[in-house]
Amino acid sequence: MAKSTSKRQKPTVMDRISNLSDSLLCHILWFLTTKEAVVTSILSRRWKTLWTLVLKLEFDSDEFERISSSDEEQSLNQHYHQNYGNNRHRFTFTHIVTRAWAIRNLNNANPIKYFRLCWDSNDFDPIHAETWVRAALTPDLKVLDLLIGFSQPFNFPSTLFDYAKSLVVLQLKEGVVVNPSSSSFGFPSLKSLLLYNVRFTNRDTFSVLLSCCPVLQNLYVQSYLGDYDNNFKIIVPTLKTLQLRLFLQRDYRLEINAPALTYLHFRAYIIEDLSLGNLSNLVEADVGVEFDNSKDYGNRVRDFIGELSNVKSLHLDSYFTECLCYATELDLPMFHNLAFLNFQVGACLWHVLPHLLHRAPNLAVLVFEKEYTEGYVCDEEDTSIIERMFNEDVPICISSHLKTFHFIGFKGLTYELEFVGLILKTARFLKTMTVSSANIDSEEQFRVLKELLMLPRESRTCQIAFN
Repeated sequence: MAKSTSKRQKPTVMDRISNLSDSLLCHILWFLTTKEAVVTSILSRRWKTLWTLVLKLEFDSDEFERISSSDEEQSLNQHYHQNYGNNRHRFTFTHIVTRAWAIRNLNNANPIKYFRLCWDSNDFDPIHAETWVRAALTPDLKVLDLLIGFSQPFNFPSTLFDYAKSLVVLQLKEGVVVNPSSSSFGFPSLKSLLLYNVRFTNRDTFSVLLSCCPVLQNLYVQSYLGDYDNNFKIIVPTLKTLQLRLFLQRDYRLEINAPALTYLHFRAYIIEDLSLGNLSNLVEADVGVEFDNSKDYGNRVRDFIGELSNVKSLHLDSYFTECLCYATELDLPMFHNLAFLNFQVGACLWHVLPHLLHRAPNLAVLVFEKEYTEGYVCDEEDTSIIERMFNEDVPICISSHLKTFHFIGFKGLTYELEFVGLILKTARFLKTMTVSSANIDSEEQFRVLKELLMLPRESRTCQIAFN
């Protein structure tokens, strides 16, 4: 019998991805970093210049310094050799970024919408950085994100304030120096401004910068002030969210007047010269302070929280609650709208919690977050305050409105069990009691859970969860 000379044909592998349209492929590449997008150029001729059509460029010196002779650099090398001749030396970050721009220009790529430059290395060159930023700043640019290392300051070109008319998000970090002109046209479309340790040329620069943003909605400021003070005057009628993190500084002035503000995140030393304007629309506040155990500072903390009486959700960090202890009197206003309270403590601070609960009659969710404090033990006075808080004068919110209670950092100590037990005993409408343990072994967890389930409950529908 003659042997068959036919050979089995291998199934043809169809490259369905490459058959997609350029616009769809560019949309997919948008979700990759520029370094990853460039790598796709080695797949086939179809992909050779596809990455240049993506309307996003992001360059991180840390990432590019690690690629050395990897596929990413070889891909860029291949383009460079074909267009500019052979070059065998190892390229620096400056060479790589410059070539990437050159390749895009060679292919007549459309202006980008997103540009991110992270240059945190000793070879930082402000001239090249400014050239790239200017190249990115076209009428189509929506997002500009700059992080410059501290080796040399980068003066954000003041002329750019007159050309970034389409910019929606501006993020500046570390070594960027800002000095806008009072006559600048500014950023007429900017909605989000994020400033991480940006340097201002004088105490009024920050206010001038905000005046360049007429439709600003989101503002984030993180600052470590050095030898000079600063004036943070935030007068923005359109602002909706504000996050302030002003660390290790007391010689500054802060004025907030943002009638449309709905969310405030505040971490700073509460100075004496602090002005808060109309915050009637504020819905959520997350506040924390640097610690100071003086009565004067405690009074400032008390007055600060009094300005937040309209909020519906309030987060207080452990330093804030501890500073309240040193106030002369805890004569807080009523928080009629408060429905959610996250009360974080490093010590027990039981005498602070009742004051807040009595002034929040409509509270529905209480999160008691206990941080571990080395060597701290609640004494008899702390325990007696717990008993008086519930046996003599139960807060209305506990007896009539509380639906959810979460104890974070539970260690199974006697006074903690008493506290949980009193909540269960007095909260008639409680639906969920969640207890999250802190470093408790499985045997101890079983014991604690057993005790929790045996505690009497005023609410028959309450469910207890322990984790």
